[in-house]
Amino acid sequence: MLNVVLTIPDLPAPYGKALKECSRGLLDRYDVIAILAAGTIIRGTADPRSDLDVFVLHRGNFRQRLQEWHLGVPCEIFLDPPERITKLFESDTAGRLSSTAHIFASGKAIYDPEHLLPALKETAEQILLKTPGPVSELSTIKTKYFAASMFEDALDLAERDPEQGAMLLGMAVWELIKCKVWIEPGWWPRAKDLPARFRELDPEGADLAALATSAPNLEVRLEAARRLCLRVTGAEGFFEWTGEREEEGG
Repeated sequence: MLNVVLTIPDLPAPYGKALKECSRGLLDRYDVIAILAAGTIIRGTADPRSDLDVFVLHRGNFRQRLQEWHLGVPCEIFLDPPERITKLFESDTAGRLSSTAHIFASGKAIYDPEHLLPALKETAEQILLKTPGPVSELSTIKTKYFAASMFEDALDLAERDPEQGAMLLGMAVWELIKCKVWIEPGWWPRAKDLPARFRELDPEGADLAALATSAPNLEVRLEAARRLCLRVTGAEGFFEWTGEREEEGG
């Protein structure tokens, strides 16, 4: 692979050399068609624990994920045949996920001798222009019920075991945040972006969530979570709803 030309972005050390080492290793091991690098490191917004996202199109008939270290940099590597990418776009969109589209829209081509990546980038950009609408009424009800039920469980547990109840309360608050974000239009964010998205949608609710997870007194946290639960779901636990009728197969 000595004659292979790689287009490595201008990245701060050690990311550029790590990406080059990773890419050359992939070219040695697989029948590679193209390599794309993406993520916060490539965009220049890396956190101290950020990793390199490396998407590899290859001529094999399999998908595979690899987690590797290169020069101390964690690399998440995704191998796919080219025809699989369209299916990934479709399945992600159906679940209101934009991760694959973001990778191909914002990523940098490291190796692309057959010039396949520009067309995939254009497709990804078109996908991201179509913001998903709100979920169905039934999905909204189910999501609210699950979150409200978890808060109810946290209340019950806190009465018997305050320490364990406090742990479950944190989970319940997280589910309430997820509930609010899920039922609103838009792409589903990464976990670490969920609180910020929740604050965009409901600043007062975000203040309650912060109080429910950080107040030193459990009673205060429970009351804040109760108000948050009512705000997001309209209930504090069990509420009536009717699901779809599912006919038994003949």
